[in-house]
Amino acid sequence: MNCQQHTAEIKNKLRQNKLKATPARLGLLDVFEHVKKPLSVGDLAQKLGRLGVDKATLYRNVESLEALGLLKKIRLSGRSEYYELASQTHHHHLICKNCGRVSDIEGCKVVANNKNLLKKSGFAEISGHSLEFFGICNNCAK
Repeated sequence: MNCQQHTAEIKNKLRQNKLKATPARLGLLDVFEHVKKPLSVGDLAQKLGRLGVDKATLYRNVESLEALGLLKKIRLSGRSEYYELASQTHHHHLICKNCGRVSDIEGCKVVANNKNLLKKSGFAEISGHSLEFFGICNNCAK
């Protein structure tokens, strides 16, 4: 997909959700479309520095895009909040204990609706789950 098609797709997503296609929102969603990994607001501020978007504006936009279901908030073991596109397929994360790098792990083999798990837990249903793996990335291992 070329840049014009990509931008048109992002603008369409915003319009469908009754939001204006401001430079901050366009830039924010564009970053997520290209990076394909969880990002903190600090990460976004670095990537969008050229647009002159302040952190308060980023926080407001991230929260409004999350409320609309375009972004998903994830918490990675006591670290700051991260966000990723909500449209991504279900996956888990691998986190470097040294540098904090976060990588997606595609596919999920966890069966959340396991009848034995429900019976043992006393829960009627499980609506979702999150799983994190920790280790040392290749760069830090050198």
